[in-house]
Amino acid sequence: MPKFTLKKITKINLMSILQLDVNPEQKSLVASNAVSITQAHFNKDAWFRAIYVDNKPIGFVMISDTLLKSKSNPNHRPSYYLWRFMIDAKNQGKGYGKEAMKLIINHLKSRPKAKEFLLSHSKSDGNAGEFYKKCGFKYTGKEIGDELVMRLEL
Repeated sequence: MPKFTLKKITKINLMSILQLDVNPEQKSLVASNAVSITQAHFNKDAWFRAIYVDNKPIGFVMISDTLLKSKSNPNHRPSYYLWRFMIDAKNQGKGYGKEAMKLIINHLKSRPKAKEFLLSHSKSDGNAGEFYKKCGFKYTGKEIGDELVMRLEL
């Protein structure tokens, strides 16, 4: 059984993470890892990791964790939102995405006051809605811009 881990992105593994890419038809559905990592460095609520199978990078995840920017406020009700999630094209269709999502959900369950995990996805063809449903997310009936919102109770 392969071992799945979420690892910090450092100067040592950065280039291998930047080289990961989705299928050509998915490029309009998710920002590149370069854009995501850059955005993460300018957002205090961004928690991001490389997804590894054994010692091989296969994907990227970024979550908005509002507790990261409001640590000093004990009354803050944190929210957790899947900002980016991608599995490299060469590693799709192997069940790696679902295993990676399990790790991400377990991480969130360990966070203080974590009650729900939210995400949104494009309405465009090829969107990840079915994948997220298989991971336990349910549609909320809400939309953000032209994206459908989903929720997973933690």
